[in-house]
Amino acid sequence: MSDDDDNVWKWNEFLEIGNTIHKMSRALAQENAQVAYNFSNDLVRSKYVTNSRERYMLYKTLLPKISAYLDGKQEMIMSATREYFIAQHSKAGHDQETLEITFGGKKSGIQTGLTCQVEVEVGGKKQITFYFIKTHQHGPTVDNPKSVNPPDAKELFLYKLLHRIGIGPEVHFIVPYHGTTRTIYIATKDCKLQPLSKLTSANVNLNSLLQLDLISRILCLRDCTTNSSNCGLYGDSPMIVDFRIEKPSHGYLKPDIVEKFIEGNHEFHYTGLMADAVRLPRDEKLLILKKSMETWNLLDNVDKTWLEVNQLVQKIATKIQVDDDLERYVKDVKVIIGILLQV
Repeated sequence: MSDDDDNVWKWNEFLEIGNTIHKMSRALAQENAQVAYNFSNDLVRSKYVTNSRERYMLYKTLLPKISAYLDGKQEMIMSATREYFIAQHSKAGHDQETLEITFGGKKSGIQTGLTCQVEVEVGGKKQITFYFIKTHQHGPTVDNPKSVNPPDAKELFLYKLLHRIGIGPEVHFIVPYHGTTRTIYIATKDCKLQPLSKLTSANVNLNSLLQLDLISRILCLRDCTTNSSNCGLYGDSPMIVDFRIEKPSHGYLKPDIVEKFIEGNHEFHYTGLMADAVRLPRDEKLLILKKSMETWNLLDNVDKTWLEVNQLVQKIATKIQVDDDLERYVKDVKVIIGILLQV
């Protein structure tokens, strides 16, 4: 078979799969999507797709439909992550030959993901950074490589805000290059977290754990302070590396937040060290609340983060569909912050 015949055959198979994949069972769709995606890479490399405007427009139409069945595949995450860090490396003015990227398996959690080591040589010295890569909340899972829901702007906002106030790791949002419109990969820098599961009464700072409780209440976070692997301490400071977002039916306002924070074990039903933290005396809790609000400077940092994330959402809107009730969320959170600042 000549190269031309081979390209024609692959192109026809790509078209057939792209036009019928929505009718297939999930398992068959995933299998065929991988075949079609591999063919598409071959066709792009051979320039068979790009040397015809009509073919290229069909390719751009069908590739997102095909790729949506592959978002949870580790090879897709690795490809997107590698391309992202290569682009960041190039923007910094470095040669690609000074960059080495390797991957490892994800240790926990239902969302598909992996670990990533980025090794850069600068001035003859190697700098190594580790990242944890996962899909967005309600994104692809091991059992279902297709996103259940598109990314939530609030999740992007919260990662950025937590990092800005010193309670979250450095974060990168990776938009896949392979055509999906419903998935973002989130890369968080390894901050050497001392997870809650590893802390003991001998090495814990209860004040910092109480700050974790407070910020979770303010920002409507879930699956962090009650998940011993998602939060803990960085030195003596509180740190949250993963979370889920509360989805109340009537907005995010909490007019009784001060009373519930003082009351303690009401919203989250803690055990162990977190239960010890929320049993601290009322006066000590109020002091921690006031110091935290002063240190975090939340009103200013919420506004700055909102501006940053709005710009990000607009930038990626041509590639990624995003659920966005961020304005409502920010408005309610700022009311909560105002209540706490009056204490």
